[in-house]
Amino acid sequence: MESQYETTDGAAGEPSLPERIRSHPYAGLAFNISPAAFWLTVFFLVPLFVMLIYSFGERGAFGEVLLGLDQLGLQNYETFFIPEGFGLLETIWVSVAWFVGWVTPTGIQLTEATPTPYVQLTIRSIWYGIIATLVCLVIGYPTAYYIAKLAPEQHRNMLLALVVLPYWASYLVRIYAVKLLLAKNGIIPSAVAALPFVSGQPELLYNNFSVEFGLVYIWLPFMILPAYASIEQIDFTMQEAAMDLGADRLDAFLRVTFPLSLPGVVAGSILVFIPSVGAYVIPELLGGPSNSTIGRFIASQFGAAGNWPLGAAASFVLMAIMMGSIWIYLKRAGGGLL
Repeated sequence: MESQYETTDGAAGEPSLPERIRSHPYAGLAFNISPAAFWLTVFFLVPLFVMLIYSFGERGAFGEVLLGLDQLGLQNYETFFIPEGFGLLETIWVSVAWFVGWVTPTGIQLTEATPTPYVQLTIRSIWYGIIATLVCLVIGYPTAYYIAKLAPEQHRNMLLALVVLPYWASYLVRIYAVKLLLAKNGIIPSAVAALPFVSGQPELLYNNFSVEFGLVYIWLPFMILPAYASIEQIDFTMQEAAMDLGADRLDAFLRVTFPLSLPGVVAGSILVFIPSVGAYVIPELLGGPSNSTIGRFIASQFGAAGNWPLGAAASFVLMAIMMGSIWIYLKRAGGGLL
């Protein structure tokens, strides 16, 4: 039998260099991942490193970034976190007190001092992300459970297609559609005004409700699909066995089915929380002046304000907060995923 490496003149040849590299366990791995590693390094890690350096610089008189030895420092992070004349503990107390007053309906005022505007934007953005994630979980999990277990098998593909159908349209088109629905004399305000116990037409646009409505509408499929993937793989005979051993249907669900579906819940929560906290377009189009978020602030610093160092510092603060929040969530709710 002739060798697979036989040359044209009949003599057996050696394998080519690319073939020898691919056959080596470590060199082959490096050869295969090198294109992706190059792409990530050039278009992600290098720009990220440049942004990190910028966050320690200063803004010049004409908007340029000054990176001299006498300009490098933590001044942007101090500007972001600490009000003028405050210490670290005072800053933490003022931030907590402002958050309590902001989230309570009566607006409890624990102190007259307020945190920096940048901290207020960050707290508001995180709160938007938490509420959007919880609402998506409340709506998305039952939907995923119905599709995976209760819906007829021949209809499941159609139902999943309906979940992703809005993504056939542009992101901006969907946001403007929400804006039309919530606008004055729109479908939703008119329907609410028609209720017998509602007097007048409610204002549902350019407020917290419109921002949260937009976040939930845009990111809800990112909760449904991972939850569906986890629920579909569950062996429901275990739930039936728990019921045979004396558990009622709710207890069997909470002790058996829901813990087994936690990987999908965790994945969906992360996929909703991250873009909701850093959202820029949704608060810009659906929110008012009092609904500004850290994403809008960062965009303004790299745009009209021209303060790239402060914008870079805000970006890394947001990144650190999201990574820390995700790490804590995975440790506590991820069932040992970390």
